[in-house]
Amino acid sequence: GGGGTTPHPHDSSAPSLFHTFATMGTALSSLTDEQLEAKFTDGDKDGSGALDAFELKGILEATLEGRTFGTEQIVDLMKKYDVNGDGVLGLEEFKNLAKEAETLGSPAALPEDIYELSFASEKLGFSVKNDINDATLVVVSKVKDAELVGQISPDDEIYAINGVPIAHQNSINTHEALAAKVKTLTARPLHVAFKKKA
Repeated sequence: GGGGTTPHPHDSSAPSLFHTFATMGTALSSLTDEQLEAKFTDGDKDGSGALDAFELKGILEATLEGRTFGTEQIVDLMKKYDVNGDGVLGLEEFKNLAKEAETLGSPAALPEDIYELSFASEKLGFSVKNDINDATLVVVSKVKDAELVGQISPDDEIYAINGVPIAHQNSINTHEALAAKVKTLTARPLHVAFKKKA
């Protein structure tokens, strides 16, 4: 019969260290209804009483400090929680979404046919138009800035701005609507994802 084995001492610092990282920023699930409502109102930059995907991404990243939400994640959240399908989130829809958003992991890498550029100046250096074949798509019309020639090609789709998908957002289905939205996004650099023309 063998002797007793000595148990390994537990390292007590590891769990608490992990815990500190897990609670960085504010946990959305721990906010009261009033606090969530305040976040909603604060994030509703255009005062429309609803959040579009740009505003949603802004709130989530400001609240969950250090987290970034990928284009696909925002698409999925919008699709799942926009119950009435109007392309924006009402307060109740946002409250439901907030609890799930917190549990999402890191965003997946962009697909190979998508590339992203950052624009530091106010003028973006390219113009856009509606796609001839698919009216819901906004594509590059002319590349005006010499530095962008070779980086952006005409007819490449404007896929996302600041990580927010453009296609299939009800409020943005013309290049005029897109231009109007971009004017409200005054912070620079502005990150634009393009999808290569198939």
